[in-house]
Amino acid sequence: PSRSSPSFSMAEDPQTQHVDSDALTTEAEAAAPAESSSVDPAIVIPLAPPASAEELEATQRQLDEIRAEVIQTPLVGDKIPFESVACEYDKDASPEFYNKALELCQTYDTIRVIRKDGNCFYRAFLVAQVELILADPDEKARFVSVCKGWKDRLLALGFSDFTTTDFCDTFYEFLDGIVDGGKTWPRIYEETFLDDNNANYLIIFLRLVASGYVKEHEADYAPFIDGERTLTEYCVSEIEQMWVDADHLAITAFVQALGSPIRIEYMDRGAAPDGGWHYEFPEASQQPFSPRINLLYRPGHYDIIYKK
Repeated sequence: PSRSSPSFSMAEDPQTQHVDSDALTTEAEAAAPAESSSVDPAIVIPLAPPASAEELEATQRQLDEIRAEVIQTPLVGDKIPFESVACEYDKDASPEFYNKALELCQTYDTIRVIRKDGNCFYRAFLVAQVELILADPDEKARFVSVCKGWKDRLLALGFSDFTTTDFCDTFYEFLDGIVDGGKTWPRIYEETFLDDNNANYLIIFLRLVASGYVKEHEADYAPFIDGERTLTEYCVSEIEQMWVDADHLAITAFVQALGSPIRIEYMDRGAAPDGGWHYEFPEASQQPFSPRINLLYRPGHYDIIYKK
């Protein structure tokens, strides 16, 4: 059965929900939730204060149209040929992206598109990791063991017992269905990854793990928190909060927390941590084996890509 929608983070005051920055490039105050959707990332646009009721209504219509477009996209798409990425760019108007897509076609043959709702990094990782553990019994045992150790670690860090236990147990039930119940990919895909409520409970668990790892290693991460926020404030607003994009710090902590290295290919090299075209988390020198999860980053968004 489908769960009620988890529309909050572990914070007492939920932050603004978010649509990936390539779906919307501007920000404003959160729009009112749409009653028809269980997943409702608030759309935000920085506009001058409306001068009239007509302008306010026009702004709301724009927000509703964007929201409707986002939630019509499946949470997780089917695999499609990677060549489709190159078809999205005009070789004259966007030569850098077009040429990069053609180059990546030499290495990757398919892509799985993820909904642009601010949870795309965590969702892409989860889907790719499940595909991996279905094919690799050793990785299945390792991943399940690591995940099941996190409930006690989170509670020891002071996370709420009631909510933490709920999200952890839900994730563990999901894993048990794969390990003991013999769930196959088609069933997991339909029952979990295409269901907003079930899928987002799992996303919250992953966010808690990333936040917990940052808090466990406060001395390592605190110097990189921008502004005057405390590390706890950063974790609440940037990691635990649903619909917020994963930044470099969150990704670094996340892969360390689960021991699952990933490789990210960047269409925009300016977004890569080292200014290159790809980056491995953790750095290649710090991991015993090459990443088997590959993601494609386009401004503000992550999809899963698969090597030939």
